[in-house]
Amino acid sequence: MLDDDGIKCECLVTDEGNGILEIKNIATIPDYQGKGYEKAMIDFISIKYRGQYSILQVGIGDSTSTIPFCEKCGFVRSHSIKNFFTDNYKLPIYDEHGLQLVDMIYLQKIT
Repeated sequence: MLDDDGIKCECLVTDEGNGILEIKNIATIPDYQGKGYEKAMIDFISIKYRGQYSILQVGIGDSTSTIPFCEKCGFVRSHSIKNFFTDNYKLPIYDEHGLQLVDMIYLQKIT
């Protein structure tokens, strides 16, 4: 949780085994999006768990804005799971631009 005169950003991280820590979800209050809170949270996680995990990983939909953001934070594409969102969710899931998410894209960075 990132508290800057009140909670602005939260995330869930899980131990995936084999030295991999995964950010499962990261959310910022809408009024504070685009102000650096998500990047600050990722930086904090990277520093806090350095030495305990060798890889920090994120799994996201193939979004035209989310993937470049993750790459800007130092992540590189690792692998993908075809049809993840269509196979695992009853209803379609859409990105912020109204495009349906289909594949799960994993990005990783060395910690």
